[in-house]
Amino acid sequence: MKTFAKSVLAGGALLTAGMVQAANISIGISYDPNAESNFQSLLNPSYVTEDFNNLGVQGSGASYYGGVGQAKQQLSWEDSSPQFFTKVGTFTLVQAGQTYTHPDLDPNDGNNLKIESSNTGEFSREELASDSQDFWLDSNDAQQVTWDFTTGDVAGGNYNAFGFYVADPADVAAQLTLTFSDGTYSDAFTIPFGQSNGNVGYVMVKSDMSIVGGTLTFDNSASNDGWGIDDVTVGKLPEPGTLLLMGLGLLGLGAARRRAAK
Repeated sequence: MKTFAKSVLAGGALLTAGMVQAANISIGISYDPNAESNFQSLLNPSYVTEDFNNLGVQGSGASYYGGVGQAKQQLSWEDSSPQFFTKVGTFTLVQAGQTYTHPDLDPNDGNNLKIESSNTGEFSREELASDSQDFWLDSNDAQQVTWDFTTGDVAGGNYNAFGFYVADPADVAAQLTLTFSDGTYSDAFTIPFGQSNGNVGYVMVKSDMSIVGGTLTFDNSASNDGWGIDDVTVGKLPEPGTLLLMGLGLLGLGAARRRAAK
């Protein structure tokens, strides 16, 4: 479970929502410490998870370069690549943000997405790491990143919901807009600028149709702000009829207990 010690955000003004043909998709975010377990409890047991901890080297591999402050953090990583293939789909850099370079590095490394740890830092996003071997995917201040559900263990599956931790968005200069589209419908919400440094929330997306083949787009409005994500769950919500039967069953149990109490 991630720490929420730095996640004290302003009450009801956490999000501004924009709906575009959003009848079948909903996006929400929770700052409840139990949000992940609550979300997983809604899913069928056979969900897919990605924690990024065992992600193989898909880019330039680990680097630890010196320097001070922000430059030092952006010149260290566990892996660096414009694209990462994971159990839950493919993350792709579309538009880079601010970059840092080093004479011993490939110039493109400054633009890439990163796999990070508490050893490599990255602007308070270490809130996502419980120890030095707990990795996360970092935007590296990218202005646009896409995540498509077409590869990995979710490919060809029947999933209609996903959730993940997001850390440190919208705390410097940008607002972060998340837009999910399944090709027919889309929904979006924006985390506005002005959140606390190191904030951590849990994003949940639910649909009444399969999300496989869909795309989540991360749009940052500035080039000097970033975010990280970790502990991704992709799964299937029970059919509405199943939920109704479960609800009726719980009501029946409640009535039986009341009768027994009498």
